[in-house]
Order: sequence, then structure tokens, then C-alpha cells
Amino acid sequence: MDIDKKRRLSRLGVMVLAAVLVEVISIAQYERVKAAMEEEMGVRARVVLGAMGADVGHMMELTEATLKENLWKVKQDLDHPDSSYVSLVYLVDDNPHVVGGFLAFVPDYYPSKGRLFEPYVKKGNGTISISQLAGPDHDYTKNEFFRQALETRQSFWSDPYIYEADSVENLITYTVPVLDGKGDVAAVCGLDMDVSWLGDTLNARQPFSSSFGLLLTQEGMLVAGPPESRTPKAEVEAALEEIRQGADEATGKDMSIRRFQMVREPHWQIVQVYRTREIFARIWKMRRQQVLLILLGLAILAFMIERFIRSESKLRKASEEQARISGELAVAQRIQREMLPTSFPSFVYGSLEPAREVGGDLFDFFIRDGKLFFCIGDVAGKGVPSAMLMSVVHSLFRMVSRTEESPSQILSMLNGELCRGNDSNMFVTFFVGCLDLYSGELYYASAGHDKPFIIADEVSMMPAQSNLPLGVFPDTRFEEQKCSLSPGTTLLLYTDGLTESKNVERKQFGRERVVEVLNAFVKSREQSPDCLVASLSKAAHKFAGKAPQSDDLTVLVVQFAPGELLHDQISLVNKIDEVDRLNSFVKAFFGELQLDGKTAAGLRLALEETVVNVINYAYPAHEQGTVTILADSDRKELRFTVIDSGKPFDPTTVLEADTTLDAQERPIGGLGILLTRKLMDSISYTRRNGQNVLSLTKVIE
Repeated sequence: MDIDKKRRLSRLGVMVLAAVLVEVISIAQYERVKAAMEEEMGVRARVVLGAMGADVGHMMELTEATLKENLWKVKQDLDHPDSSYVSLVYLVDDNPHVVGGFLAFVPDYYPSKGRLFEPYVKKGNGTISISQLAGPDHDYTKNEFFRQALETRQSFWSDPYIYEADSVENLITYTVPVLDGKGDVAAVCGLDMDVSWLGDTLNARQPFSSSFGLLLTQEGMLVAGPPESRTPKAEVEAALEEIRQGADEATGKDMSIRRFQMVREPHWQIVQVYRTREIFARIWKMRRQQVLLILLGLAILAFMIERFIRSESKLRKASEEQARISGELAVAQRIQREMLPTSFPSFVYGSLEPAREVGGDLFDFFIRDGKLFFCIGDVAGKGVPSAMLMSVVHSLFRMVSRTEESPSQILSMLNGELCRGNDSNMFVTFFVGCLDLYSGELYYASAGHDKPFIIADEVSMMPAQSNLPLGVFPDTRFEEQKCSLSPGTTLLLYTDGLTESKNVERKQFGRERVVEVLNAFVKSREQSPDCLVASLSKAAHKFAGKAPQSDDLTVLVVQFAPGELLHDQISLVNKIDEVDRLNSFVKAFFGELQLDGKTAAGLRLALEETVVNVINYAYPAHEQGTVTILADSDRKELRFTVIDSGKPFDPTTVLEADTTLDAQERPIGGLGILLTRKLMDSISYTRRNGQNVLSLTKVIE
């Protein structure tokens, strides 16, 4: 199974586990909140029901007290049947809750009134009316409350009833037996209360729009309920059906019921009914919101996991890429270091300390024909792009300077190549020098680089013309300059990474501190180039302290320290008979070198062929000119320098004669050049100051 598939399965597992965990927590929280709400609802219902029970009980107590406290008046008027109306008016008018009152006398109690006599007083609309209810269509002796009062001789409350079919009044009656002076029951007295208003009272201040209150008898008969305009009759019937199941507290799918039974007679029940959908609407809403939030959270979690996995994958790939780049940079660093000189003669030393893995600085040198060619450069910018351009410049310098001696020409050729296709507009500051190791003559040219220091008896700046850097304009002209170095003179070339090295306070090392190191070098006994490089590097790092290196630090030191040299020269006119003088000059010089005869003969022949070509072809016919021959040797290498002011001619570009052809088929000329090339180790040509300068070099040790 591949890594990506494992990651996807792992991510799915994390998502499922997170979803289950969050859902379990959500359900547990929901159940806790629901239980807390049910408990709170029960407490609130008990408070509300208790208050309602107290109100109903208080109303009934007032009615009972009214009848009991004024029963003496009824008993006092038993002897006068018509006075019963007065007594009833007194009872009814004394209590605002009473809507009517009656006295139902035992049969034949008043013979004059007939067998049945039931005075009735009714209160309503601010008036009181009296009537006698007993008659053929109303035999109260058959009523349960009358028989119960006679049998038990106890007061009691009746169940609710509607006296008249078209009446809106729902009545309850408090009944008390009335005893005469002998202790016999003379009549049954009752006060009627209209309890239809209790329904409005019970439902006036409900906590929810769909909740309602009920007043029931002990047997479950409805005494008072909500108006139908508030609660449909079907909902009341559904609540009554739940109540008949007998539980004091019940929470069903559609409704929640809390029941309270009055502790006093007639032990009615007060019931509070809540609609479940409304009670738990908030937590259901909260639950839905919670589910949505959970889904949103899971989506965010999935997104975060996905992003994390992608980021981790990118980070892993980036780490792999970084490792690859680091490896490649290590290789590039090694290659770059291998491009730089690794071995130094005693009179040259250089050092490059890149600020990063690879840098944009370079230095180089090599010796050809008794001359030291050296350079130092600084590519604009840092890192890989600068290092790549540095490699190009380094290769171009090596390629161009192998055949070209003029520093200005070297810079021009480098500039032409760098300006071609330079879309990135990168440029290079560069300094090129060509030091004659025999004479101390130094030719140099600068392309916007920092001026070198000349260290002799004192420290000074080399008078170098700055010019523009390489890679700016293709037609830039670079001024070539010349100076002569005395033995022991030292040149210090550097990049701005030395002078602009910063410490933690962002101060620069500066030229002044460089001069201090150079002055100490002048006074020191150790005046080798490597010691000077070490001193400069140590001073720069000590100054920078803990500050990070901000730029490549490159230093190149060149010291003119000629050993035992032999030097001589001769000037000839352009006449063929001057060859004898040349041979005498060469023979004397070879004598000082103590060359063997075979080597001396070959070298004399090569030089003679070269000088004869100049005499014959350098100047126009009948025009007199001169040829100067310089002979230099350090007993290890011999160099002849042939200088003339004739027309420009570079013999190194002439094709060698094809010796495989017959003499008649070969073109005239070329054999002398062929001979010279074979006898000498190296040949170089340059045109300088209107003169042809040809150098012939041979290793003689």
C-alpha cells in the first residue's frame, strides 16, 4: 500500500473517530440539558400548581366561611318560611364568588308551601333575583347532594355541573345540612359558585404559548380548562387521556404533564400541561445548531487535516528538495572551489570565503611566457545565479587570456560575451593585471572594481581608472594602464566583502582598518602573501564578531619578488646583415646560461627565423625600422621578446605549412613559423602601444 493511500485511510479514520466522539459528547450534553430543563420544568410546575391550588382553596374557604358564619341567620328564620329569601340574599350578597344560593327543605316542612319548598336567590349583572324552584319538574329530593346531606349530615362540595343547558356557567355547590332546634335536618342550604372563570385564571400567565392549565375533580372530571380560542378541544382531550393513565409527572412525545392534588376537600387536581415541541424547542434548535456546528467543525477539521497532509507532503517534498538542493549546492561548492587556484607560488596567495554555500566572487592567476596573469571579480548579487555567472566569467577569463596579453582587450572580450543575452541585467566588477615577472612591468585595467592597494615602503592606492562593470554596455571601452613595480612590492586586490564587512552594530570594516592591517604588514618580518591574507581575514572576522557574514570575502595578494635574473637586450635595424649581431648577442647570453650546444643551436635558429621574418616583412620596402630583442631568464625558463613598430602581424594565427606536400606545391612561407613553434614551448603575441610584441618561451631546466 502506497504512502498516499495510507494517509487517506488514516485521515478517514481520524475523521470517523472525531465524528463519533463529537456526536457522543453532543448527545450526552443534549441529554443533560434536557434532564436539567425537565427538572426545572417540574420545579416551576410545582410552584405554579401550588399557587393555583392555594388560590382555589382560598376561594373555597371563603365560601365555606360565608355559609358557616351566617348559618345562624338561616336557622333563626326557620319559623318564617318567607324570611328564607332574606337569609339567602344575605349569604349570596356577602361573597363575591357566590352566584346563587338555595334552601331545600325536607318534604312537608312548611305545609302551607306545599310538599316541596326550595327558595333560590341568584346574583348576576349587579342585581339579585329570587324564585322558588321546587315543582313538578324539579324534585330536588332526587338530587344526590340532597340525599347525601340528609344521610351524612356533613358539609361537602359537589362536582361541577351546568344547571341550565344553554348556560355558560360551570357551577359547583357547597352544601350544608341545616338543623332545627330539635337537632333534626330541616333543610339543605347550598351556595353556588361559577368556576368557569377559573379556566381563564389558570391560563392567564402560561410560560409558553401552547401550555395550559386544567382543574379536575378527584375522579378526573374537568372543572375548568383553557378557552377554546387558546387551546383546541382536541389537545385538552388528549391531555385528559394522558392524565387518566395516573402518573403525577409524565413526559411523552407530544406533551409533558405535571399534576398537583389539593390536600383539602374536595381534593381536586390542578394540572399543568406543556407541549413538548415548545418546551424543548430551544434545545432542539440548539441541537440542530450543534449538529450544524459539528458538521462545520468536522468540515473544518477535514480541511485542516487535508491542509496538514498537503502541507506535510509539501514539507516532506520540500525537505527532500532541500536535501537535494543542499547536495547539489555542496557539489556546486566543491566544483566552485576546484575552479579556484588550489596551489600557490611563494609570491601569490588568495582566499575566497563565500557568505552562502556558493558565492559570486572569483579570483584566478596563471603564469605564461614569464608573465603573471591575475584577476579578481565580484558578481552583483548572491547565491546560485551569481555563482553561475561567476563560473562563466572565470571560464571566459581563462579562455581569452591564454592568447591575449592586453588586460583592456581581455575586459573588452569578456564584456562582449556577458552583454550578449544578458536579460537578467547582472553585471560584474572585474580587475585584470599582467605582471612581467622579469621586469616588474604591470599592465592592468579595471571594470568598476575597487582600487587595489600597493604596499612598498608605505601603503597607497593604485591609480586605477574605474570604467564601467562588465555586462552593462557592449561598446564600453576599458582604459589600460601601466606601472613598474620594484622588487618586494606587494599588491592587495579585494572585493567589497572585505571593506563592507559589518559588525552587530551595522558598522563597516572600511578601508581605514584595511590600511591599519597593511601598515602592520609593512612593519612585520613575516611579509609573505599568505600571512597578509590571514591577517586581513582575522581582522575582518574579529571586527564582525557574532554578526553573520553578509557578503563574499575575497582577497588576492601578488608580490613582485624576482629571484636571480639574467637580462639583456639588443636593437637591430631591419637589414639582413644585422643577423650576425643577433647571433653574437644570443651566443653571449647562452654562454652565461651555460646551455648545451644542441639546445642553444635550436633556440638560436628559432629566434633567427623570427627576427628575419620581422626584418623582411614588418616594414614597407626601403623604410628603415628597428627590431628590439629582450632576453630574460631565471635559469629555469628562457624568454625572448621581439618588439617592432611595423605593421600589425600575429604569427600565432598563421596556419602551419603542410610538410606532406611537395616543395613545388607548398605556398611560400610558413616553414619558419612551424620551426619556431616546434622548438619553443610557448609563443604569444600582443599589439601594444603601436608595436608588435612577440614572446618566445622555453623551459631550460
